[in-house]
Amino acid sequence: RAAVHRAFDEVAAKYGRLDVTFANAGIDPGPGFITFDRKTRAADAAIEHYTDERWDHVIDTNLNSVFTTIKAAAKHMKPRKSGRIIVTTSVAAFVIEGAIGAAYMAAKAAAAHLMRNAALELAKYNILVNAIAPGPFITNIGGGHVHTKEVQEGFSKVVPLHRMASTEEMKGLALLLASPASSYITGSQIVIDGGMQVG
Repeated sequence: RAAVHRAFDEVAAKYGRLDVTFANAGIDPGPGFITFDRKTRAADAAIEHYTDERWDHVIDTNLNSVFTTIKAAAKHMKPRKSGRIIVTTSVAAFVIEGAIGAAYMAAKAAAAHLMRNAALELAKYNILVNAIAPGPFITNIGGGHVHTKEVQEGFSKVVPLHRMASTEEMKGLALLLASPASSYITGSQIVIDGGMQVG
């Protein structure tokens, strides 16, 4: 946390201002209680075997880091009465998915509530706080298992666009939320999932 605050202080000192912050941290070290093929239960991911260390690590990275980032950004944005804060949540904040780790879903849902609370509090200072909720993107989360053909084929069956997304496809939404074009958007969690939730 101290390192995050130092980084924000250094950037603000160097440039004289802080315009945009993107809290984009996320890990999921291990599967949920059921495999992606829905055929096998993962015994070590069952709630009674879910280790405290795994839980704490995911909550610290996926939730506490968002709190620390918003806190550090607000300190520099409030005096100028201007700023944009973007948080990466997940469609896991809306939908329970047995193949995803329990701590990941809990942290992303909590991050969504934290974002809305910050949006309400910081609106007085013209600081807009929003979230991007990605669906199936090809990243290295969870040890990079989404790079496998089997996982990508599995998602292609449930996503109306019949594929997973590349991280490049998140840039447009992030730029929108960082730009003047989003001047009346705050407290929103925008889903980008290829239509998975409506399919």
